[in-house]
Amino acid sequence: MTSPLIAGMICLAKCIKVLIMRIFFLEPVQTLIFDIVAWVFFHLNIGYLSSKIPLRRLHPEHKFFQTFPWEKDGAIYDKLFHVRSWKRFIPNGSALYRGTFSIKNLVTNDPAYLKRWLMESVRSEICHWIMIVPGFFFFLWNSIEVSWFMVAYAFLNNLVPIIMQRYNRPRVRKLLAHYERIRLQKGENSVFYAPQETFSNSY
Repeated sequence: MTSPLIAGMICLAKCIKVLIMRIFFLEPVQTLIFDIVAWVFFHLNIGYLSSKIPLRRLHPEHKFFQTFPWEKDGAIYDKLFHVRSWKRFIPNGSALYRGTFSIKNLVTNDPAYLKRWLMESVRSEICHWIMIVPGFFFFLWNSIEVSWFMVAYAFLNNLVPIIMQRYNRPRVRKLLAHYERIRLQKGENSVFYAPQETFSNSY
């Protein structure tokens, strides 16, 4: 009798086999055009749908969006990828969608704003994780070599903004905690954001 785990792995293997099986055979020029259109479609629509995720569904305190010990408060990304030297050159994707919250730059140190910034940072990271998935669809109409190139593009193109969010969030959390302490000392009403303790006390 096959265990549920083995049965699940077999099912997953079959799904992957089907997914990477070329079904459509187009002329080279047609394939190139279709690839370009497909990426534009995926980028714009995933970005748009991500912008519609309700704020109540965005949880910066979720363990996945907190800093893990090995991330060293985000410092690991600057050490490995020198994030501070290039992050200012990354375009603001939210500018494509009307009424979205920009996380390109901090415009105020108000705790309510910083809390919203953290939530929007989670939105951005979710969006870019999802954008990696369509890379595997290109196996349906491309050669194996081109398809793996598309998968690599999906990973690398989205890894950059993911790294940026995971680098920036600990810094914003520290800033938020600092201004919360000031407001509490003054006896003002505050929007308290609990510090991370479960993982690395990084914020």
